[in-house]
Amino acid sequence: MKIKKFQSVDYFIFVFMLILKMSLVGMMTGTYFGVHLFFVSLGSVLLMTAWTLWISPSKRRWILFFLSIGFTVLILSNVWYYRYFSDFLSVALLIQIPQMGEVGGGLRDLIYPADFLLFTDIVLFGIYLVFNRKKSFNDLPRKSRNRFVVMGVVAGLFFLVTPLAINAGDRDEWLVQDSLSNMRTYFKAGMMGHHVIDIGREINDQWIEEKQLTAAQQRELQQFFDSNRDQPVDETFQDKPNVIVIQLESFQTSVIDQQIDGQEITPFINKFKEEVLYFPNFYHQTHQGRTSDAEFLLNTSFYPLKAGSVYTRYPDHSYDSLPEKMDSQGYETAAFHAFKRDFWNRDDVYSNFGFDHFFSIDDFPDGDIIGLTLNDKDFFLSSVDRMMEMEEPFYSFLVALTSHTPYDFPEDKKELNLNSLEEEIIQNYYHNIHFVDQAFGAMVDRLKEEDLWDDALVVAYGDHDSGLQEPGRDMAEMAEAESAVDYLNLGRKVPLFMKLPDMDTGEVISTTGGTIDIAPTILSLLGEDKGYMIGDNLLDDKANLTVFRDGSYLYDGYYYQADLTTERENGTCYSLETEEQTERANCSPVLYEAASQLRMSDLIIKKNAVGQLKGETVE
Repeated sequence: MKIKKFQSVDYFIFVFMLILKMSLVGMMTGTYFGVHLFFVSLGSVLLMTAWTLWISPSKRRWILFFLSIGFTVLILSNVWYYRYFSDFLSVALLIQIPQMGEVGGGLRDLIYPADFLLFTDIVLFGIYLVFNRKKSFNDLPRKSRNRFVVMGVVAGLFFLVTPLAINAGDRDEWLVQDSLSNMRTYFKAGMMGHHVIDIGREINDQWIEEKQLTAAQQRELQQFFDSNRDQPVDETFQDKPNVIVIQLESFQTSVIDQQIDGQEITPFINKFKEEVLYFPNFYHQTHQGRTSDAEFLLNTSFYPLKAGSVYTRYPDHSYDSLPEKMDSQGYETAAFHAFKRDFWNRDDVYSNFGFDHFFSIDDFPDGDIIGLTLNDKDFFLSSVDRMMEMEEPFYSFLVALTSHTPYDFPEDKKELNLNSLEEEIIQNYYHNIHFVDQAFGAMVDRLKEEDLWDDALVVAYGDHDSGLQEPGRDMAEMAEAESAVDYLNLGRKVPLFMKLPDMDTGEVISTTGGTIDIAPTILSLLGEDKGYMIGDNLLDDKANLTVFRDGSYLYDGYYYQADLTTERENGTCYSLETEEQTERANCSPVLYEAASQLRMSDLIIKKNAVGQLKGETVE
């Protein structure tokens, strides 16, 4: 009788351990796990697993064992992913798995030995099952087991639905299609709820929702683009200059003018920025696609998706892209990237963007490999060779790669003594950046030697941060980062340089902006309308709205840090000048515009809206 009374204790231990692990996620990611998350997580677990109470105990224990493994792997995967992207996994990322193998070396830096303590209960449970596999158990009647299942489902519905109902008034409409962030869904529906909702959204996106724009959506988009074309167009240059755009990998602003034990990390760029237009208040806006997001932002002036990369999810959709617009003005266009041609679908995406040529690893001569592929110095110099064969005017887009995670760097090429830094990975990051600085300098010198420099419009920018700036690490300590604004600048600021044709002296442009603004600025300098693009001209007199994927944004001297645990109106406003928290009213005038831009961008990308606005047929 005692066995009958307590034979379901295994299930309740299973539920307890799973909720405990979910609560530990807050500690492991620096997020929180409050009462709301406790109840929605408990409700989700009961709804997803109460059916096992219907199974006989001898079989149920094995089912619970394998469920524990699956749930724990999912929890840890979310933790590891969050440590790099500050976001949780999405089903949209499944199609990116083949890409991750090429750059997976950086994963080891996201895994801490203590993480595997989450498997302790599973190991003990497995040992118990092995040594007690022949032990028989008295079974409850089927009616009693059915009663347990019904009780579990009812309890699960109660614990899940009640907290959700309390938060049903959230104006962010987090349960519907246009939620701005995976993390907002997590903080409302819990980890399991997030994944269930995410799968539902993906099914809706791919197979249910109508791909054709409604008449109302078409009017809304056309009105937005018409009203967004009010910036002045500059007739700056008499002749069409060659345009050269260089994307520097993991190159954040904090490395510029930085010295370690008296050694300059970027000696060339420290001087170079005084000779060109330098934007010290420029921010990257990438998300889960990282480098591919930066390329997408640059060439289309749309935001990255909240889940996955446009390059892998919608590689064939139409955009009013920079290479396409340059081509229409008589430019020969080419993309350069010294890696595999089909990596991240670049061959299809670049062709779709309208590039005339794509030079990948097979088009470059052999040279020293640093990190993933050919070192940036040989890449840059070989790219200049290709440019010399192009018909002028040309647009060249170069994607560098040496300073890519996991930041391995050959010992025989290290020129700096960085032993004062505790973390080897951060030492290697600075070695990589120092090398890229030299490589970029060599490219500039070569362009000058070949008479391709003076008359050209040259743009260089960092694609995203290093991912090494967490509190307590060497990088944060050297930057003396304390405030929210400090960490914003450390993690989001990347350099932007613009060298105009026949430029004599440099200038610091204090305007705030982001990657989404580069293409409209280039087009404005060339006297061209930006067309179907969201970004703004960085060289006009207007304040720019710089939006990040989680709904945070910068505008007119203020930083709005979104609070994903509650309504979007409840974020925190900071002054960029004082770095102090200030009245929320200073940030609120553009709160809804920021959210609207993200939703508008998502609609455009998912429904191939630019193609429809251009009159193309959408399948």
